[in-house]
Amino acid sequence: MDPLHGHTTTFLVDGRRTNLALARTLVSHFAKGKVPCAVLDIDALYSSGSDYIFGHIAEDEARTTRLLVPDPGCSMGAEIADMLASDPKRSLVIDSLNSLYHLLPDGGRGSRNMGLAFAVGLLSYSARTEKRAVILTMYRRERVARFGRGKQISDLSDLAVSVSVREDALALRCERGSAWPGRSLSVPIP
Repeated sequence: MDPLHGHTTTFLVDGRRTNLALARTLVSHFAKGKVPCAVLDIDALYSSGSDYIFGHIAEDEARTTRLLVPDPGCSMGAEIADMLASDPKRSLVIDSLNSLYHLLPDGGRGSRNMGLAFAVGLLSYSARTEKRAVILTMYRRERVARFGRGKQISDLSDLAVSVSVREDALALRCERGSAWPGRSLSVPIP
């Protein structure tokens, strides 16, 4: 995951099973490498799947992950600001970009689109200047953003990577940008 440091990366998943496998793999990688990580768990995937995601990790290793589950009706801008204010060495994971988009206030005339573009831009700036990995997950059924001349929401991040489960491994393929040689990678699911 080192090639992801300094970038925002949107992982495109096809369903809950793939998202859980990705979460397990990410958390395991960060925990085993003693890399502090903050997860903004908008969809409560990490908290509801915690036995699967964290069950194989030693308790002292799991403490490197800070799990943030937003309260109903909270300001998503404040939640992202809290993540950014945490230790600058922390890698950041937001699950999911689809939900973040829908939870941003809609003041009309594209304000939700501009809010999302601003949030991802701020995360991208933080990734570049603090050399942290900023990982966004998104279900494949993404909608086309109206503000971006037909661009998809995942185009806001630096890299877009499709994820699928192949037996006991994740198949990763860079759809936009390049994070590793050959643009494809197989990572075992712990």
